[in-house]
Amino acid sequence: MAERVLEGKVVMLTGAGRGLGLSMAIGLAEAGANLVLVDLEADVLAAAETRVAAAGGQGAALAVTADVTDSDAASRARDAALGRFGRIDVLVNDAAIGPQAVTDNFLVDRRKFWELDDALWKRMFEVNSFGPQLMTRTVVPGMIERGWGRIINVTTSLDTMFLAGAGAYGPSKAALEAHSRVMMQDLAETGVSANVLVPGGAADTRMIPETEGMVRQNLIQPEAMRGPAVWLASAASDGVNGMRFIAALWDESLPLDERIEAAGAPVAWAQIPSKAIYPGQRSDN
Repeated sequence: MAERVLEGKVVMLTGAGRGLGLSMAIGLAEAGANLVLVDLEADVLAAAETRVAAAGGQGAALAVTADVTDSDAASRARDAALGRFGRIDVLVNDAAIGPQAVTDNFLVDRRKFWELDDALWKRMFEVNSFGPQLMTRTVVPGMIERGWGRIINVTTSLDTMFLAGAGAYGPSKAALEAHSRVMMQDLAETGVSANVLVPGGAADTRMIPETEGMVRQNLIQPEAMRGPAVWLASAASDGVNGMRFIAALWDESLPLDERIEAAGAPVAWAQIPSKAIYPGQRSDN
């Protein structure tokens, strides 16, 4: 069993039923965390609960069927977590609608933006951008009160954010990326951090369609998310705030500082210098 660096920690993870979410949940449970698993599909979530509880050994997994865009459901999920475990230390925002909802093979059938269904576009933004906002604002006051907490947002690779044919998926994840920087700034000096974790490319999940000649083992495997997710959820990442980490570049064989250097960068395009002119500032023009 993995080193239990998260013994006693309580992690709420959305989109926990399958894919990246389920894999992270298993890794976090193996590290000793108690898991609150949130997903919309009850049957998928029930199967995930069994796997996560077995992975942790301690049986501490709680499944909560909830829509992350519904404020009442978010509050019920929080209250269920508090009723079972007494607190929430970490929130992983992974729930998302992927580009496969636009077409069966968005890599080949690249729909133009004006061809997209309005309702689907709105729903993608609601789940992928507003969902993390709602879940975070629901649970973060308790973290701030205790002086310690973690927000981990799963966005996407930067080039996917403007990938033609990816529908509203890329823009909705770009919005979450930008909001992660807002979270980081607002949470400064509270003991709560907000960071981003991405696979680093096409991951072996249902979002990537089957295509002729594709070897799925060559895709980034969901298990790559486990190591950095456990580290971000632990006290070992104290002081790390406003960073994005690429799971595919997270090399556990490296010393921690080299690992962070290889896999990490500031969140939300901080490398682009500001050109904005604010009231009271003089322009050179």
